[in-house]
Amino acid sequence: MDKKRIVQKRTTLLQKLAYIVRPFVVYMLIKTVAMLTLAMVIPALPVPGIEAWVESNANMLSAVVNAAASVIGVSFLLNDFLKEAAVSGEIDIDAGVLRQLFRFFGNTFRGGKALALCVILGVVSAFALNIAIGLASQFMTHVSQTQGTLGSERYEAVEQILYSVPLLLGLVLYGIVSPLVEEIVFRGIIFNRIKRFYAVKTAVIFSALLFGAFHGNLPQFIYGTCMGMLLALCYERTGRFGAPVLFHMAANVSVFLAAFVTA
Repeated sequence: MDKKRIVQKRTTLLQKLAYIVRPFVVYMLIKTVAMLTLAMVIPALPVPGIEAWVESNANMLSAVVNAAASVIGVSFLLNDFLKEAAVSGEIDIDAGVLRQLFRFFGNTFRGGKALALCVILGVVSAFALNIAIGLASQFMTHVSQTQGTLGSERYEAVEQILYSVPLLLGLVLYGIVSPLVEEIVFRGIIFNRIKRFYAVKTAVIFSALLFGAFHGNLPQFIYGTCMGMLLALCYERTGRFGAPVLFHMAANVSVFLAAFVTA
């Protein structure tokens, strides 16, 4: 009597990596397409003076387009996020995705002292890492006698865009949209997927490295990797997705406000 062959899923390293990295690839592809589309559509809108307005507000528009594209990209991953991050009993699988999402967030932001501590750690960590990277950048520039070792041109361009937005818009973009989207992708999905196959330590390091690489330049890679490890540890220690989200929000808002005040 012939027996059916049982094939285990994701047993090879390549299969595991594909499963782990796929959400990141999907997110980046959709976000890139959305950014390019918006960049072409907005200047072509049938509005008098739109081209001149776009040119004079290029940096602010870039920040808004990036945030809008991020939301579009993450919207394709919400089902994956709910499957990976949901705790038994918190999600109704028969409800719509948005309803499940709101219900999940309603539960995950309950944490009292633990979540408050994450907010404080977010602020302290953000300032400490920014100071450390700033000092390292000055040292490397002095040693090499060239601009761009750590203070790369790409980083300066990104920084110019980040701090070119009005205060309230910046708080929305960097204090709400960016942290929430990035936590869904990197901690909610990727970190949880890595833990399916490997130890927590491996999940913390690998997800943090991917988060650092996502930022696209050396200073932000260092900053993002360090913050990524802290974010993952907060998530793992508290067991609540709200912990890294609030940590991330607090870090972004504190740095943005400091830069805005001193500009």
